[in-house]
Amino acid sequence: MSAPAIHVEHLSKVFRVRERAPGLLGAVRGLFVAKTREVHALEDVTFSITPGERVAFVGANGAGKSTTIKVLTGILRPTSGDVRVLGFVPSDERQELARRIGTVFGQRSRLWWHLPPRDTFALLGTI
Repeated sequence: MSAPAIHVEHLSKVFRVRERAPGLLGAVRGLFVAKTREVHALEDVTFSITPGERVAFVGANGAGKSTTIKVLTGILRPTSGDVRVLGFVPSDERQELARRIGTVFGQRSRLWWHLPPRDTFALLGTI
C-alpha cells in the first residue's frame, strides 16, 4: 500500500474578521478600537486520498471547500492540524509543491447566452 497523495488530519482554519459599527461615529471609533470575531471556516477535517484515486469535493456554499483547497495548495496556512500533499507541507513548501500540481479557481458562469447549454458544455469539454 502506497503513501497517501493527500493526507489531512484534524485540519482547522479560523479567520479573524473585523466587525464594523454602524454609522459615521462607529466607523471613526473602529479606527481606534477594532472589534473582531472569529469565523471557523474548517473544524477538525480529516481525510486521505491515495495516488490515482478520484474524488469529488462537494458541499453547500460556505462549507469550506475553497478554504480546504487553498490550504492544500499552500495559499492559506492552517490554524491547526497536519496537511501533506505529495509528501510536502503546503504552507512551508509552497513553491516546490506548485511545480508538481495545478489549481484553478473560478466562480464565473461559463454558459454563453447565444449557445444552448449542451453546446456550451461540449465546447468547454473540448477546451
